Amino acid sequence: MARYRSSPTCSHCWGRGHTKRSCPEMKTKAAEWLKKNEHLKGTDQYPSRPWYVRQVEGYAESVKNRQCSWCGEKGHNKRGCQQRKGAQSKNISKNKEWRAEVLERLKKDGYGVGALLERSDRPEHLYMITDMNWDRLNLTGSSHDSVPRYDYSKSNYKGGMQYPNLIISRVKDARKTTAYYPQLTNEKGEELLHYGRSHWKVVSSTEPSPPDGWVNDESWANGLF
Repeated sequence: MARYRSSPTCSHCWGRGHTKRSCPEMKTKAAEWLKKNEHLKGTDQYPSRPWYVRQVEGYAESVKNRQCSWCGEKGHNKRGCQQRKGAQSKNISKNKEWRAEVLERLKKDGYGVGALLERSDRPEHLYMITDMNWDRLNLTGSSHDSVPRYDYSKSNYKGGMQYPNLIISRVKDARKTTAYYPQLTNEKGEELLHYGRSHWKVVSSTEPSPPDGWVNDESWANGLF
């Protein structure tokens, strides 16, 4: 259930949707006084200016000295950082492209629920894919070859790197476990996964079926940075 968040009420004008810090009425009133009394700046009379003028000036000064925890520049915070918003937008766009490449390779190789797999290092066992964690298949699990770390600010990903995994069942005794996805490559030969495995071989393939709209879904990006 979503948490309800009420609209703020200004303690100066009692209007809804803003606080006193951003009150347009108080800002306008202060701007009018400053324009009318500009000649008082630097004189002994200026310190006794109206309280609302002092508050507006104080708010402006605090914003000017605020330092962003994302880019390190002053004058804004992380929430309003244009560099962060640009990086997030770039990641969302790249994620759609990356997911399309991943899905194409999964279809080509036949990795879907119900597919039978062998491990080259344990050929005596046969495994069946019982589930695929589609929600974890995004840029947080991509390789640095296909999605460069610094170009996409990957070192700033919230929660760090995620490692997508398959849920597999050993056919012999139905013992379930998790396993890293096979290593997938794009048309350029670049590895798509940061931590994919190369020991899997498909014995009997199936068609992968991601959730509807999975390639273009942007919900993963909420709280990315």
